[in-house]
Amino acid sequence: MAQGIGIGLSQRFYEQVIGPVLQEKFPHLTYAAARIGLGSEILGYDTEISADHDYGPCVQLFLPAAGFDTIAPAVMKALDSNLPPTFEAWPVRYPTNVRPAAGNAGAGVLGSDHGAEIYTIGAWCERFWGRQFTEELTRQDWLSYSEQTFLTVTAGAVFRDDFGELTSLRERLAYFPRDVWLYKLAAQWGRIAEERAYVGRSGDTGDDIGSRVIAGRMVANIMRLAMLIERRYAPYPKWFGTAFSGLGGAADLKPILEQVMRAEDWREREARLVEACWFVAELQIANRVPGALAPTMGTIHDRPYRFVDSLKIFASLRSAIEDETLRRLPEFGAADQFLSSNFVLAVPAYASAATTSLFKLAEEPDVE
Repeated sequence: MAQGIGIGLSQRFYEQVIGPVLQEKFPHLTYAAARIGLGSEILGYDTEISADHDYGPCVQLFLPAAGFDTIAPAVMKALDSNLPPTFEAWPVRYPTNVRPAAGNAGAGVLGSDHGAEIYTIGAWCERFWGRQFTEELTRQDWLSYSEQTFLTVTAGAVFRDDFGELTSLRERLAYFPRDVWLYKLAAQWGRIAEERAYVGRSGDTGDDIGSRVIAGRMVANIMRLAMLIERRYAPYPKWFGTAFSGLGGAADLKPILEQVMRAEDWREREARLVEACWFVAELQIANRVPGALAPTMGTIHDRPYRFVDSLKIFASLRSAIEDETLRRLPEFGAADQFLSSNFVLAVPAYASAATTSLFKLAEEPDVE
């Protein structure tokens, strides 16, 4: 990451500018300060190019809901009057499409023309998730949101949290519960099983471009599987490969997947995919995933195509799920396992609606 860019910029902005203003003007104020939400810097992957839009020193301030409509305008007024025009050569006031509007604080949110935003925890959740987290998430909730949505809460950094509500939210959403995690793992092996012989079959018919396209999908599925095994949320596609490269197993797995992508012959492509699936199956065992199974080779109708028996691993993982409803659920997985539209996955309401429809359909008696 380039010097002066990213989470560090916003943390210094808080520590050197916003924090001192609040200490001077509101010495007894109870609040939280963080940099969470949207933006490449939340993930720690931003570069100089990231700074060409919606970018600058930015801090979210969280105030208790009680008295917010009175306290927030006073805090914002103090910040408006005391913030410098620049910080470390970055404009403090800059245009962005993701900043909340200035105006009425009655809804629990207040913005301005600079990088300080004020929320209640509930209003922030409504804005970015379309819901509040007054109760624990249900199994359907966990499956209804893309992993990139969970990162809006769990990535980034908290600089101060006097009343603990923000920290509690981040801890509650830190990662999937055991059975949801196993269901997603099983579903990911199911996705691999769907096309396990297709790289060879399409290549064998002379359809090399088709074989390459399928191999690319298989590589992406294996990468997502590795992230699930190591219990890491996957970001949106622009940063997916970067996040994968940070995994503990990536040093060994990434070269194999690169060989798949470079292979000029479908047989070589297939052989490297077998090697990659074998690796992640053993990675599950090494990470003590419940239901993890040693890999074996599979066959379909005695055809000459080689692949790891992913259905066998899928079934073993599924058998380890203790929640009967999840164990019986069809293997479509979570929203970001059966949806590919970035537009849909980025909008929690859309992803949730699609998942809810599948759940409803799965509950109908004649649907497998």
